[in-house]
Amino acid sequence: MREPPGKPLPARREPIRAGETAPLFVLPAVATDGSRFELNLAEWLGVGPVLLVFYEDDGMPICTRELRAFAQEEPLLAAAGIQVVGINTNGLGSHERFQERDRFPFPLVSDFHGEAVKAFGMWDEREKKSRRGVVAIEGDGRVTYVLSHFNPGAVNSFAGIFEALGLA
Repeated sequence: MREPPGKPLPARREPIRAGETAPLFVLPAVATDGSRFELNLAEWLGVGPVLLVFYEDDGMPICTRELRAFAQEEPLLAAAGIQVVGINTNGLGSHERFQERDRFPFPLVSDFHGEAVKAFGMWDEREKKSRRGVVAIEGDGRVTYVLSHFNPGAVNSFAGIFEALGLA
């Protein structure tokens, strides 16, 4: 596993594609219990596959539904060795309040400057923040699935994710 780069991550205009190598990052995060820590994606990938769930804003109704949907499926994902991570450009204080309210069973990463979001091609240029999307990454760093616009109300979205993860 390669180490996270010491220089800024290159931004992409289009979403990353399956088969490409995921950009690695180390960013602050908030755990379920509200504690802060540094999430090193390379270290997490060393444990197993990671499902990055990109979302727009903490506490907004559609984003809350998105993360609650993954929280509901987290036991199944965890049993399959898949680690879930929520990520957006909100700050740590916002993530702490969101975790305090909803207690998601996975961490929320704060990419305040949007470097990782942009490196994965999940940046909404018009809104100047992350868009809703999902990226599955194998332990070796290879991207295996990308959903560049996730609609939490669409059953087909989950079907595609679960098929890609070998859970369907």
